[in-house]
Amino acid sequence: MTFQLTKPFMHCTTLIVVALGFMISASSFAQVSNDLSRSIENKEAEIEGVQRKIKDYESKIQQYEAQEQSLSSELAILENRAKRTELNIQENELAISKSELEIRETQARIHETESQIEMQKTLIADVLHELHIADDDSPIELIFGNDQFSDFFDQIQYLELLQSDLQTSIQNVQALQSSLVGSREQEEQHKERLLSIRKTLEDARVRLEAEQRAKDVLLAHTERNEAQFRVLLSELRAEQQFINAEIFRLQDQLSKQLQENDQVAGGPTIMSWPVSNPTLTARFHDPTYPYRHLFEHSGLDMAVPQKSPVRAAAPGYVAWTRTGRSYGNYIMVIHTNGIATLYAHLSGFNVTADQFVERGETIGFSGGMPGTPGAGLSTGPHLHFEVRENGIPVNPENYLVN
Repeated sequence: MTFQLTKPFMHCTTLIVVALGFMISASSFAQVSNDLSRSIENKEAEIEGVQRKIKDYESKIQQYEAQEQSLSSELAILENRAKRTELNIQENELAISKSELEIRETQARIHETESQIEMQKTLIADVLHELHIADDDSPIELIFGNDQFSDFFDQIQYLELLQSDLQTSIQNVQALQSSLVGSREQEEQHKERLLSIRKTLEDARVRLEAEQRAKDVLLAHTERNEAQFRVLLSELRAEQQFINAEIFRLQDQLSKQLQENDQVAGGPTIMSWPVSNPTLTARFHDPTYPYRHLFEHSGLDMAVPQKSPVRAAAPGYVAWTRTGRSYGNYIMVIHTNGIATLYAHLSGFNVTADQFVERGETIGFSGGMPGTPGAGLSTGPHLHFEVRENGIPVNPENYLVN
């Protein structure tokens, strides 16, 4: 006797095959997902451990900053800041590893969802094929084409089952498509976060170099002597007092000349960048500035190669070219509307006092390499650029345009 499979039985076989495919795929994904989740949790635990150490160093820094200014306390601040930055680097490296694991986990979920969608499409194609065959049979053929009415009712139930499976599969595909869109958005978010963390890591590495150099520079300027440290502080304060007083005097003195000069019409409220393609290593009132405990960072530090041309940010008159302990070689330019600009850590001058300069004119050359002439209190090659309004330092980024 020959055994012939009925249509309902063949359809059930297809469902079983597809279901087995789902189970195998889901089991494989679950294993991968569990492994990645455990790795992510381990990275999170490591990051939390590093963050606790960072807080310990921050507490030590605050304790030293609360003490009276001295060479020993300043060195302790710099040492602890460097150690904290080393931990910041470690934290970011761990965060990068974690983010990469999260991307892998999301990509695995995307692959699994795409596989499930393909399986559902296979099931839908099979159901549609069966429905197409059923549509080819007329109602009369369905009734009289069967030897028994029970076979006819089986056939009706089979068609209803096909319709139900089709609806379920379509709903599944819609849900999976929605899940896929969400997973892809999450993947993009992880990738953007990864780029941000990598940028933060590079910034931390640059900061660490500056903090490590800052200690050596301070020791060189004080000759490792507490008394010389006091002299340095006194000279730094005297330099700032001189600048503040001279700006007011020269602005009054040069204001008539500036107003009569047609080349400065419109004022310098919009300024050009004084150097080309700089990397900003310290911003206005930057909390990461190595010497912030000694004095507030009153401008922008623009890292550029030694002896790069430094250009006037706006038209004006050169107030002076001087050399000081903090700024090294520096130039002050007086503009209209109570504005002045300062260019520090120069390796050389290209102008003299009372000289009129146009916007973009080369006024000097950058320096800043510790130990070189005119570097001043600098930790590396860069231009220190300030904007002062009525003698008071203001954020240069509010004035500079590309």
